Amino acid sequence: MKYTKDGKTVNIPDAELRRLQKTLDLTVAEAVEVYLSDEGIEVDEEVTELTAKAKTAGAGAKALGERKERKAPVRKPDELKRTLIAALAEFLETNELCAPEGTPVGVEITNIERMIAFEVGDEKFEVTLTKKRAPKK
Repeated sequence: MKYTKDGKTVNIPDAELRRLQKTLDLTVAEAVEVYLSDEGIEVDEEVTELTAKAKTAGAGAKALGERKERKAPVRKPDELKRTLIAALAEFLETNELCAPEGTPVGVEITNIERMIAFEVGDEKFEVTLTKKRAPKK
């Protein structure tokens, strides 16, 4: 179907008009208006105004595709874990059972609440401390 308005001629597929009429229960004139609006050939000023208003006023960051910057989690220091790691490191450095006499022991606390790395001679080891949560009741 050819549609002419204000000197502009548009070819509208008949199958598309029938589909719009059937699915939206429209008349031929209404289906033509919907097609022209969907294809951007005819612009409805009211729709344009409402769209602009929705984008600027209260649409929110999600609707506009913007994201808020995520804050890094703040952890509370666990003094018990820090004390245990320090005690384990001191034990490994001073205890003769860990290394025979004359064997060098290098101890490094890699995470003050979690991990100790140490060497006994040429061998390398790591000890990781994990705290279990209380079971749910």
